[in-house]
Formats: sequence, C-alpha cells, structure tokens
Amino acid sequence: MTVWQRADLGAVVTVDTEGSITLPLIGSIRAAGQTPNRLGDELTRRFSFVDREVSQVTVAVLKYNSRRVFVMGEVLEPGAYAFAQIPGVWEVIREAGGPSPDAALSRVRVIPPDGAGAPRVIDLDQVLATGDFSALPPLTAGSTILVPRVETVGPEGDVVYVMGAVTEPGAVSIDAAPNVVQAILAAGGAGPEANLSQIRVTRPGSVRARVFQIDLNSYTDEGVLFGNMALLPGDTITVPRNNAPRVARFLRDVVAVTVGAIGTILVFRNVNNNN
Repeated sequence: MTVWQRADLGAVVTVDTEGSITLPLIGSIRAAGQTPNRLGDELTRRFSFVDREVSQVTVAVLKYNSRRVFVMGEVLEPGAYAFAQIPGVWEVIREAGGPSPDAALSRVRVIPPDGAGAPRVIDLDQVLATGDFSALPPLTAGSTILVPRVETVGPEGDVVYVMGAVTEPGAVSIDAAPNVVQAILAAGGAGPEANLSQIRVTRPGSVRARVFQIDLNSYTDEGVLFGNMALLPGDTITVPRNNAPRVARFLRDVVAVTVGAIGTILVFRNVNNNN
C-alpha cells in the first residue's frame, strides 16, 4: 500500500482470516472481495479524513495466500503454492518442481479442502500421453495434490492418507497406522485447531467412495469402540478445523482489554480520592 502524499503511512499488510486489514489512524477495513483499485479508493477516502492532503492510495497484491494449493509427496519442491488464478493439476505439479524420479503419476490423488468431497485418483501418465487435460478435476483454494511413490502403489497402495489439522499431513504406512488414532499419531498428532468430533474417513469403492463420520472425543471420553475404526489401504482420514481457538483468542483479547480498562478506572478513582 502506497500513500502518495504521506510516505510514512505506506505499509505491507496481510489480510487476516476474517478478510480485513488493520492500519494505523484508520483502523480495520474490509479487504476480501475487493479489487486493488476499489480498495485503494476506499483507503484514500478513509485517510483523507485524517489528512486532507491525501488524495491517492494505491494497492498492489504481493502474494495470494487465500488461493493456495498444497502439493505433497513425490515432487521436487513440496509445499504450499499461491496463485492469482489457480491453474490445473499438472501446472501446479510443475510449479512444485515437477515429479521426482520415484513419482507414481498413474495414481495421483486430488483431495478437496477440509474433506469437502471424496478424493479423486487420476492417471496423469495417461493424461500426458493423450494430451487430454480436460479430464482432470479442477482445483479450488485449499486443495491438496498428493503424488505417491512407485513402491507404495498397489490396488490402492499400502498406505493411508491423513489430511487436515494434523502436524505432518500426507501418506503413512498402513503398518504404522492400522486405525484412526494411530494414523493421526503417525502424522505428527492433531493440531491445536483440530475438531476431533467430526473426523471423516473416506474409503474408495468400485462405484463410489464411502464416508464414515468418526467422533474421537467419544472414543477417548466414553470408550466408543467405533471411534477408533480399523483402516484399509487407500483410506483417507480428514481432520477438520474448528473455530474454537479463534473464538478463544477473541475472548482472551476482550478480557485483557476489559481488565485493562477496569484497572485504569480504579487507578483514576484512587487518584481522585487521594486528592
């Protein structure tokens, strides 16, 4: 963000999880859904109330964090990649350095964000051989592309996939993860925002995938046996995120501000009483 008449107000800011940015003097402003030009006009209007000399604010997007796609497994540079417009599966894999020599391109998995749908297995070898990219599923923000190793590929591979709010999402051996709890532990454990009561296990089928809803809280608190269901090769465990940590942080901040305000009032009253 550049404020032409006030260089000291220029800044590089990040849009928060609520879609807003916070700036000195003018506070919070909604950025999500706005073009850079429209946001610049709104910032110009806001800043002009503070300083009448401000007549132009320009906004440039440096990085599109909200349009990220995750690439995991046998690529040269696995990680998260941000795009202005999300391209196709093969283009994203190339952006990640391309497949490694051990990549099994015949069984690439495309996993929707937060388990919004069943994972799709695609044969990139065939797509590249025919040149018909129209059969590839479109990607959305938060999608994960998982490229397995050649030696893990069987009818469904001797692995299960753990995605979502875990420390190390990806493929883990079925030997190390025979059930849901051990699969999550093999993926580094659940993250602080994990919703353990809404875990989904997606199991591929010959016609359509089956999805099982798992409540690990019931398993740990009440000993419900189904909560720790046994897994089969090719299963995908999705641990969704919840908003509880965000709410907790908000409440913590509100309490901190409130306590600070009460303390200020008490000090002020004491000073007045002493006088």
